[in-house]
Amino acid sequence: MSAWGNKDDVASPGTVTVSGTTVTGTATFFANNFTVGQVINVTGGGSGVIQTIANATSLTIASATEMTNVAVANTYSVSEKPKAVIEGDATILATDVFGVDTTEAGVATANVAHAGWVYIGDKYTDSNSNVRQKSEVLVAMSTITGDADDDAQLPDS
Repeated sequence: MSAWGNKDDVASPGTVTVSGTTVTGTATFFANNFTVGQVINVTGGGSGVIQTIANATSLTIASATEMTNVAVANTYSVSEKPKAVIEGDATILATDVFGVDTTEAGVATANVAHAGWVYIGDKYTDSNSNVRQKSEVLVAMSTITGDADDDAQLPDS
């Protein structure tokens, strides 16, 4: 995987639980679908860089800095986000970086200037009482594939 991959969501079937740096899956195919260095994002748990893959249902993440324990089985996604976002930047969380395809970038409510890997920051109210949301295109690219389940944040239409 290059420094910036183009998959917003690699095939992510099943559910997972998290304990420390161990991710345990049910009806998952970790060994077949993922590679070391990709980023796993667990609903309600956070994100981590995949460090080792033991088999179809067990993997470890490099650090639990952005991941909390998840005792109940939750959905998840795996992307090719840059691992530097998770491991090296204390101000940007991996859950704030999205792979935005050209369809999502074209929607006015998404407030995204270009397709690619995009950081979406906090909403704020400016001095004229207009609600705004900061966004920054980290890498502009029109080849993002595998739209993740982020349509509440980035609608397709």
